[in-house]
Amino acid sequence: MAITITTIPGPYRSGFASIKKLSPDTFELLVSALENAPLAGGLKKLTAAVVQQLPVLKQQEIRDILRTVFSLSAFTTDEDTTLSENLANLTTAMQTSGEPDLKLSDQERAAFEKRLEKLLTIKTVAISSKAQRLRLEYPVTFHDAMILTDMRPVFDKPEERPVGCEISHTLQITYHEHGDHKEFFVALDDDDLETIKKAIQRAEAKASSVKSLIKLANLPDLS
Repeated sequence: MAITITTIPGPYRSGFASIKKLSPDTFELLVSALENAPLAGGLKKLTAAVVQQLPVLKQQEIRDILRTVFSLSAFTTDEDTTLSENLANLTTAMQTSGEPDLKLSDQERAAFEKRLEKLLTIKTVAISSKAQRLRLEYPVTFHDAMILTDMRPVFDKPEERPVGCEISHTLQITYHEHGDHKEFFVALDDDDLETIKKAIQRAEAKASSVKSLIKLANLPDLS
């Protein structure tokens, strides 16, 4: 299915602006750092690897750039439209965005498209972005969790002091579903906390076992 870019989403604008303003020397240093970075299973690990090699850029700037490049990585597998066509659509969307930081002259536009194409074809970037896409290819993905603990008084008679207290917990799960940020709540008691703790410990033990097999197979762990 063809992918057409008509607008620049807000979360990626700072990344495009950073790529645009990099000096030629700094851009080549970024390319070199990415080419020499170890295979990483996503944005966070690849950012950390590049930061160590490229102190001239701030961590947040590197993260913004890589997040933006990761968002474009699907274009390299789009069989209906060539990468150059997609990048041309992208720079047109930048021109019409109304954002001064995204404006490009004709000369800048050609150079900018070449920069993006170069970043997208770096093996480390391609594999890391693919690993991250695979990790998120579920209808629902976890975002965060919090457990709220309450103490509720128990009354025999409303007008008298409580005869005791009951401790309960509420598990709040926030998640992403089809691009939307959602949440739900589940009441827990101490037994439920123990059940969750044991389930996490079992999952950690299984992950450790699988990682040992990956290591024996001499494959990078991209999880």
